[in-house]
Amino acid sequence: MQLNTQSRTESGSWRLVGVRWWHSPARLVLFFILPAFLLLAFATPGIIENAPVLASHKVYVTPEYIIQAISLLITLALSSFIFDKVPSTNKVVINNGALSFLFWATALAYLIWFGPMVATRPDIVIGILLGSSGAVYESRDVAQHIPGVTSVTQFGIAYTIIYATKVYQDREALPRRYKLMMYAIFAMAIFRAIVASERISLIEIAVPYFAVFTSSYRPRYNLQSTGIKFFPYILYAVAPVFFALFEYPRSWVNYYVNIYDTFSHFILDRFSLYYATSLNNICSALTNLPSPNFRGDWTLTWLYRLPILGDIISPGDVDYRAGTWPQGFLEQYGDPQYNNPTGILIAVFDWGLAPSYIVMIVYGAFLGISYASFKKGAGAARYVYPIFLYSIFELLRVGYIFDARAFSGILGILIALLFWGRSRPLSAE
Repeated sequence: MQLNTQSRTESGSWRLVGVRWWHSPARLVLFFILPAFLLLAFATPGIIENAPVLASHKVYVTPEYIIQAISLLITLALSSFIFDKVPSTNKVVINNGALSFLFWATALAYLIWFGPMVATRPDIVIGILLGSSGAVYESRDVAQHIPGVTSVTQFGIAYTIIYATKVYQDREALPRRYKLMMYAIFAMAIFRAIVASERISLIEIAVPYFAVFTSSYRPRYNLQSTGIKFFPYILYAVAPVFFALFEYPRSWVNYYVNIYDTFSHFILDRFSLYYATSLNNICSALTNLPSPNFRGDWTLTWLYRLPILGDIISPGDVDYRAGTWPQGFLEQYGDPQYNNPTGILIAVFDWGLAPSYIVMIVYGAFLGISYASFKKGAGAARYVYPIFLYSIFELLRVGYIFDARAFSGILGILIALLFWGRSRPLSAE
């Protein structure tokens, strides 16, 4: 753990004690993501070829693509290391009014999205909770994504980060209603994860919250200290259990119960396939599709999925809200169920190998600058860092930071900073 400024009080276990090793983007990439990628690259052929289901028609992972991915990860780590030296000169805080705005915007968006289904078809929700076959897919038909409204639900991420920063880093004594709102944000995310089968909606809130929490918590017991120290490894170790909770009503009861001998075999196989096919899918695209296409199919997804503007500027032959893959590609080379591309190589597909290093340098610069602000407990960039940190954890599976989910969360923070943020010199602290 790297020590930082302590809080004014010496009592209790809540202090701004600093950052853990995995808070550092450079260390997280080099000591966790890179080894995990090497393990994944080694295991992918066996995972795909031995799967009881046809997840990919062929293994496209080659030494060339592996070397490219390694070099891009190292570039990302070096860039973030260089830019995390940028100093923060001002203390930027956000007034409580931002929390009220973000909460009610999030709650209203959830109400518009899921309210009609809960009011008119409660049997669907009950069916999902009871594990009824087909209930999850029926909920998707009834409560479909609404452009703009769905994006605003991501303001819950902004609320979570700002709330956690005020409570744990700045040690503000907030009115009790904001804690209740935080509970409600988690409750809405859990509901969405279950009913809409979006596990990520809960994880993308929980991980940023935990990142801020652990920057200001001094463990009282060795077990707590060990858990925090090895958080990245524990996160991936328990991920299959979390995965299983949501795959049972989504996939097991609807189809795979007739294919796999046991539920545990299904979960381990499906979980590993999500990561193996993510790597294989992008390698397949680099092999079988014209690339680079210089459209930013994956790195500009956040832009193409914007309401109104996205419809105007996006290429006409791709519906980016429905999915980025060309029509029929996954049916021919993979499986539409496994439709993710690893976030490490998507820039190579979009822009070519040499420009992809520039993308990683810019990505690393944002990581480094926001991390410098976060570990200092000052500056505006500290509020967006937990989102960038979470994006590193997702690199093996998707390019989260390039997606509309991350953009909407960052947008909520930018709105909060614009209307409720205030800055003062650090010397005034």
